[in-house]
Amino acid sequence: MILPNNRGMFLEELINYTINDYRKRNLAIIYKRPVEIIPVVKNGNHISKAYFKEKSTCDYYGLYQGTYLEFETKETNQTKFNLNSLKQHQFKQLELVNLHKGISFIIVYFRYYDRYFLLPYHALNNWIVMNTTKQIPLQYFEDKGYELSISYPSLLDFIHILNQLISYI
Repeated sequence: MILPNNRGMFLEELINYTINDYRKRNLAIIYKRPVEIIPVVKNGNHISKAYFKEKSTCDYYGLYQGTYLEFETKETNQTKFNLNSLKQHQFKQLELVNLHKGISFIIVYFRYYDRYFLLPYHALNNWIVMNTTKQIPLQYFEDKGYELSISYPSLLDFIHILNQLISYI
């Protein structure tokens, strides 16, 4: 069971480790976007209650071979990906990056299958335009996305996919 305050943490830890490795090896400059909060209740150095300052855009942003990129990470315990977990402002940000010739995508971890997929913005948008359901089945990720695998040392490598996505710009 995933506790509500830890939802998505496994995938984010894996991505954080991966992007740190990319920076060390000078392959890409990708950062986790910090979430700005407004403390409401403080006790010394401890914040016990806070609110988000504003809606954040996507989880990660950066540069790869001179191309701007931005992506969101999501985890699901289900056999399908629920589009409701992708907030409207996040989708709009992916759309905006794509419109300006950047690379935008989501990375989804299907816990049920223990599988990871990168789904480019255009494939995500095609699903939304062509379907009325908010549930994207694994089969769509298999057909239109890119499966990622964990490699030594615990990297969820997606550089080779960025190369392909750049060629489509």
